[in-house]
Amino acid sequence: MSRLYRPFQTLFRSRITSRLQGGETVRIERVRIRKGRPATRFLGTMIKFGIAYQLLLWALPPAPAYEDRNDDGPEEEPLFIPLPGTMKKLPSEPYSPHSPEQRLFQRIHHDRELQKKIKVHLARIVKKLSLENPGITARIGRDINVKAIWLECNFPDYAPPVYERTGILVTDDAIALVTMPCESYIARQIQRYLWPGPMALGVWAFGKEAAKQTAHDVAKYLGFAPKDDSTGQMQPNLAEPSPLSPSANPDVQRALQRFRQGTSKRPDEDDNPSSVSSSARAPSAPPTPSDKAMGVPEKPTLNQGNREPPKQNGFTEELINSVSSSRPWKMLKETYERNRPVIKPYPPRGSFLVSGLVALETQTNDLILDVRGWFDPKTKTFPRENLVIKPKALYRKSDFTR
Repeated sequence: MSRLYRPFQTLFRSRITSRLQGGETVRIERVRIRKGRPATRFLGTMIKFGIAYQLLLWALPPAPAYEDRNDDGPEEEPLFIPLPGTMKKLPSEPYSPHSPEQRLFQRIHHDRELQKKIKVHLARIVKKLSLENPGITARIGRDINVKAIWLECNFPDYAPPVYERTGILVTDDAIALVTMPCESYIARQIQRYLWPGPMALGVWAFGKEAAKQTAHDVAKYLGFAPKDDSTGQMQPNLAEPSPLSPSANPDVQRALQRFRQGTSKRPDEDDNPSSVSSSARAPSAPPTPSDKAMGVPEKPTLNQGNREPPKQNGFTEELINSVSSSRPWKMLKETYERNRPVIKPYPPRGSFLVSGLVALETQTNDLILDVRGWFDPKTKTFPRENLVIKPKALYRKSDFTR
């Protein structure tokens, strides 16, 4: 090794002294220590971790097998953006003889026991809804029982109409222009908002009635309106003396004179009992200052100026009141309510109609209801949104016992 690598203190030391020490030969070896290369160090570290991991897997027991589950929750539905003006109603298609719906209809048609169970099920629903109706329970009571059932099953030949609309479907993979079916209730609501037929008829009735009323007022103002005969009938005939007139009966004259004397009194005299005893009594002296000092209360008088003036409505309130109480506005409301149908969804595909009468009885009354419901064989229920119940007749049992 070169002497340059030796420590600086050993440059001036004797070589002989370093070799001989206590009769023994001393051999000095110099070693240079340096760090390894980064690649070599990384490779060695990975080998060590791999060996330790294999030993750990070998020492631990094997994990039980498990299925790959998705713990992220329910998948998000794709976003559908409907395009306006693309809603259309598809024509109803008939049930083919070999369709599953038609086969099910035939099986139910020949099964009388199943039809009876369906009718009883509908009658129980009607009874339950009647108990929940406060108007019916207040009229006939709560002890309601099913008395009789007159129902029949009607199987349709055509499927209910289907609506569809076009829109943009946004998914995780792509964005596409597709046509998708739409619920009948939503489709009919959109049609009502876009084509408000009942409101248009109501506005037309409002305008027609307003024009008629305006023409009548103008004709009346110009003097062309026909005279009202009722005003002439309400005026009394002054030529004939009335039996209640003062000239007809002297007792009536005396009663009217007493009435005028009583009404000619002031309000403070009517409230004071002492004023009734004698009308010729001298008026009381005004209270002296000493009486006021002693705390004698003065009698309150009615001051018309102290009353608060009546609150006057603004222009907007007056306009609203005048319009809401007018006949054209009433015609608009009546026409709108008469032509506004109740929107209900179409029954599901494969359902059939059960309609007829259901008689409910209590201890004192009999109630007959007109019932219409669609039975869905898939869910074996009557959807509430397609159920119609109307009262048909109400009888008292006492009327039949007479």
